[in-house]
Amino acid sequence: MFKIICIFLLIMLTSCKSVRDGLAGKKTESSDEFLIEKKNPLTLPPEYGKLPVPNEDIIEESKNEDITIKSLLGTNSEKKITSSNTDLKSVEEYILKEINKN
Repeated sequence: MFKIICIFLLIMLTSCKSVRDGLAGKKTESSDEFLIEKKNPLTLPPEYGKLPVPNEDIIEESKNEDITIKSLLGTNSEKKITSSNTDLKSVEEYILKEINKN
């Protein structure tokens, strides 16, 4: 019975390639994962010196965006709040006044 088990294990172990390579001491084949490919040096595009002229539409659009952003953020001088008193009660009073205005 012992001989049958040994023969069976011997056949199973020798048929497995990874076990065979491990017992033989073979190293795995390494891929070229650390291979450095040489590339061409960087060059300037042919029309590098020519800069495009900005359109007036783009400039006007950016000004309009700035105005809308300022109005959304409330940075107008009319809505600036200058208060030296940071007491909780004064903040509550201010909020109540703003609610009553609307």
